[in-house]
Amino acid sequence: MATLHDDEMSKQERLSHKIQVSKRELETVFDAIDIMICIVDRHLNIVRVNKGYAGFVGQDIKALLGRKCHEIFFNCNSQCIDCPCLTTFNTGLATDKKRFVKKTPEEIRHFEVKTFPVFDSSGKLIHVIEFIKDVTDEKRMLEQLIRSEKLASIGVMTAGIAHEMNNPLSGISGTAVNLLEKPEKYGLNDKGVNRVGAILESAARATVIMKDLLHLSKKNESVHIKVDLNKLLIKTTNAIHLEGAGDIQKKFILDESLPLVYCDPSRIDQVLINVVTNSIQSIIEKKKQMQADGKKYVGRIVIGSQNQHTTVLITVTDNGCGISPDIRRKIFDPFFSTKPAGQGTGLGLSVCHRIIEEHQGKIYFDSIDETTKFSIELPIERISSTTNK
Repeated sequence: MATLHDDEMSKQERLSHKIQVSKRELETVFDAIDIMICIVDRHLNIVRVNKGYAGFVGQDIKALLGRKCHEIFFNCNSQCIDCPCLTTFNTGLATDKKRFVKKTPEEIRHFEVKTFPVFDSSGKLIHVIEFIKDVTDEKRMLEQLIRSEKLASIGVMTAGIAHEMNNPLSGISGTAVNLLEKPEKYGLNDKGVNRVGAILESAARATVIMKDLLHLSKKNESVHIKVDLNKLLIKTTNAIHLEGAGDIQKKFILDESLPLVYCDPSRIDQVLINVVTNSIQSIIEKKKQMQADGKKYVGRIVIGSQNQHTTVLITVTDNGCGISPDIRRKIFDPFFSTKPAGQGTGLGLSVCHRIIEEHQGKIYFDSIDETTKFSIELPIERISSTTNK
């Protein structure tokens, strides 16, 4: 009998050991999945999370248990609008690929969420498993690819136009200069001189536009050197003087560990001038709107840099008018401008995109609740590529 009892105990111990091993294996798999996983009950209280989820929110797993998922992940007191977990609890069905945005003072990130129901042995729905995937980088890469393909096709078309236009523009400018140098010879009075001057200014403006078009269509020779981007950021930002810009609060959050970056400083300076100027103009426009409504408003721009080991990140964030959702896909398109006719060519950001592309970097933006953030990523060292030919 003792031997039988010992055999039964041995079976139980082996079974218990197998269960413990299986549990550890499942927990290891659960924590090893790079997608964030959160299990909640009907009250949206967290029952279990994996290490990926805990690492993202920056808290220990045990500290998260029993807390509301929306309070932890989105830092809000009320449940999310169109909450997929509640949808699954109400319908008993899984949800697929719902998109959410999380905004913090430091960044804006995009997530894809899927939920799956968990039933007990009696068929009662007790928990919902939430799979959360950070798709921010994927979204930006897709947008970058679309913009690159679009600019490439436009570049072929505009190259010929720009070259053909340069010759007549040079003729117009040269003739106007001759007229202004000897107005008496050509019978010009003061009114005629002013009109010829206006012709020369218009020709000069058209020439600048043609140069921008040529920059879109081909890669020009540039001089790459080691550059202190923090100093360039401060110098460029402080050098921009627009009417009304003096009232804007400017803040620099610069990473002191930022290494020297191999780039063309004049072209990166051109990008920074364009992006910061757009932020200032957006704030000035917002201030006019707020003053018209009798409301107080303080414009703010935050310029930041961050060392990302192989790349550096430059950010320009403002609390201006924001970018309307219906035009966000057009922001980097050539000739697209929100400014009134005659006040903008719509080439600024498309040229910026081309310059950053030539540096084998990325430029992208996020705009939520009238907070707009432009981000520029540049490789620290020059990357050899056949595209540099």
